[in-house]
Amino acid sequence: MEAAETAVCLVVKAVVLGARWAARRRRLCFEELADLSGELGQLRAENVALRDTLELQAEQIAHLRRRLRQANVRLPYSPAERLRILWCVEYFGIPRRQIPEHFGVVRSTVWRWLRRLQDGVGLCGRKCQASVAKTSEALARLVWEMASANPQWGRRRISLTLGSLEIFLAASTVRNLLMRPRPQPVGAAGAAAKAPQDTKPRQIVARYPNHVWSVDRTRVMRWGIFPTWVLAAIDHFSRAAMAVKPLEGPNAGWTMEGLEQAFRRHGAPKHLITDREGVFTCDAFRDLLERWQVRQRFGAVGQHGSIAVTERLIWSLKHEWLKRVPIIRGLDHLDVVLGEFTQYHNDWRAHSTLDGALPALVHAGQPWQPPERTAKRAPTHIERRLFSTAKVTAFRLPEAA
Repeated sequence: MEAAETAVCLVVKAVVLGARWAARRRRLCFEELADLSGELGQLRAENVALRDTLELQAEQIAHLRRRLRQANVRLPYSPAERLRILWCVEYFGIPRRQIPEHFGVVRSTVWRWLRRLQDGVGLCGRKCQASVAKTSEALARLVWEMASANPQWGRRRISLTLGSLEIFLAASTVRNLLMRPRPQPVGAAGAAAKAPQDTKPRQIVARYPNHVWSVDRTRVMRWGIFPTWVLAAIDHFSRAAMAVKPLEGPNAGWTMEGLEQAFRRHGAPKHLITDREGVFTCDAFRDLLERWQVRQRFGAVGQHGSIAVTERLIWSLKHEWLKRVPIIRGLDHLDVVLGEFTQYHNDWRAHSTLDGALPALVHAGQPWQPPERTAKRAPTHIERRLFSTAKVTAFRLPEAA
């Protein structure tokens, strides 16, 4: 890799030196033509000047077209384009202050390209050799030690103190070092490398209905002041809501009863994903899963989104449904509201993860094919239903029932 980068750097230097030699040869050609007397010498000089003018204008038009194509997105110049600009600057003797007028490139950019060549850096931005000015880890630790021992010192004071120690470090570099994370001690870096890395739990992919469920609880306010727990369970394969049920109490007994009712109605899953809430880690809950031969899996500890599929179901329940119900009058009313939401979610609501299919159809194993892009005709047999609790009108085809 280093040999290839060195070769690229040498090629770039050769291109720049070749442009300078060609420009010198061009000036000598003009001097020779100026020495010729008569109309023939004058015509030859005009011919060479016109060809140079046409070549320069062609380069300018090419760069103008590039800028027009990339008007909305600013992309960096490729190495070939940078080489061509440097060649034109050296060959035609364009002054640095006129570079923006000819190519639309800031003078500092061209200076940076030339500086990279002098420092041994190719036009791709990678160094061929290690930079001498690179700040070492030991120097970074020394800067942090000074800043910690003297909090009142600024970047300028630290830079001057390093200068008294025969170390040159600009104040801006001191600022950049202090804005980065503090470097670890020498021993801590080795210990961190030897420490075992935290491995992510194996993700279970749902292969068929009732393969993987996830379950969680959320709170809903009755009459706006009385909290009521709601159990939510969803099938990962079909995205069908297996249970959205109000609980009469917050303890594990009511949670287990609601989940067991879902097992009896839809069948028990093979895997059940929960968080580490107390109701899901108690012995009684584990006995329930063993009785139904369900394997329990846990989401990430203390992280939001560890059971993201269930949390998305809860988000839909609260934002698409319960926000449209002014007041939840009691537990029976809440049971009706949640029952209509379950029917709407499974039988009427198209799901984005399923490409618009209804979760009930996928859970029942019925085939589904997304419509073609040319399907523009509206069917005349659309079925509509108004859900009175949330005042939501849903649409579907009769054959999807």
